[in-house]
Amino acid sequence: MRTLRFPREAAPAPGEVRTVEADGRRVGLMWVDGELHGLADACPHRGAPLCSAGTLVHRVESDGRQVTRRASADRLRCPWHKWEFDVRTGICEEAPRMRVRRYRVWLEDDEVVVSLAPVRD
Repeated sequence: MRTLRFPREAAPAPGEVRTVEADGRRVGLMWVDGELHGLADACPHRGAPLCSAGTLVHRVESDGRQVTRRASADRLRCPWHKWEFDVRTGICEEAPRMRVRRYRVWLEDDEVVVSLAPVRD
């Protein structure tokens, strides 16, 4: 499995998106519910810089009586058309067939490791 390795300082703080680049790939790193995630820094709709210029937002749910805001931000909003992608799945809520490429990311010793193998559901 081919991987990219970055200093641990490349990992973002909770609620932040940090973009790393190597071998011509730009990957946005972010935490959701205590888990580190990686998404390609390109919106599949029109190629906007999704991670480096997008906004990490909270999902808000309503059952008709009560509105609930998730504790950790779990959506990345495209800066161009405001479409939102679920950080965990890469799926766009507005157009479910649109998916941003996901990368498996983990911390190992003093490094952030990004796997280049495709993430399969």
